[in-house]
Amino acid sequence: MPIKSFKPTTPSLRFRKISTFAEITETEPEKSLLEPLKKTGG
Repeated sequence: MPIKSFKPTTPSLRFRKISTFAEITETEPEKSLLEPLKKTGG
C-alpha cells in the first residue's frame, strides 16, 4: 500500500504519514450493499 506524506507547512504535519486505500476503494458503491431510502410525506 502506498504511503502519503505531507509537506511540512505546520509542525504537526512534519512527520505525518498515512496509508492510501486507493487499491481497495471503489469509485462506485457495491450494489448488493445498498438499500433504497423510503420516502414519506407529500
